[in-house]
Amino acid sequence: MNPGSAGHGVCSKSIMRYQIRLMDQNLPGLARELAMACWRAVDAIVPERVGIGVYRSLCRAVRRVLKGRVQAFRYCGAARVCEYSLPMKELERTPGHESYPAEHMHVYLTGPEMPPEELYGDLLRGTLRAVVSRLPDRRLKGVADLLRNRIEKTLEGRIFKSDHCGDLSLCDANEPYDPWDLTDPINLVSRTV
Repeated sequence: MNPGSAGHGVCSKSIMRYQIRLMDQNLPGLARELAMACWRAVDAIVPERVGIGVYRSLCRAVRRVLKGRVQAFRYCGAARVCEYSLPMKELERTPGHESYPAEHMHVYLTGPEMPPEELYGDLLRGTLRAVVSRLPDRRLKGVADLLRNRIEKTLEGRIFKSDHCGDLSLCDANEPYDPWDLTDPINLVSRTV
């Protein structure tokens, strides 16, 4: 599921997907946030400072999982139908002046084979491997539970079922793009003054 390998109309009719909705944040920003949360968890259980090398390994692990599992399309989040599956409490949290579709929201998709629990599991395996490879011969009791907890907390309130994905003709014209290319204007995060 590489964003660059898919053709037009990938969001075909009636395919239930999952949305990752990020307010004023892009996918690389989420990867850094996940890596930092995991780094802090590891740093809390190791007696000495774990260092920047562990953080970089965690960043690479999180990026690798997200690159392989998450897709980005130009028009996702630009129509009201994109919000039909969201819980009412989520819609109520958005201030009225930011309720314009795609103004401050970045929407990314995972397929039906990648529900949140699967994504959490992939992220946990990747981050656990990164930590163990950077801290060999260490007994890190409880690190898997800590990492899982941090991953779930970081993604809480950001992943939603999208039953209506592909219901509009706009979805048939959807174009994939690379969410990791920070030179593409679509990946810019608007700065508030």
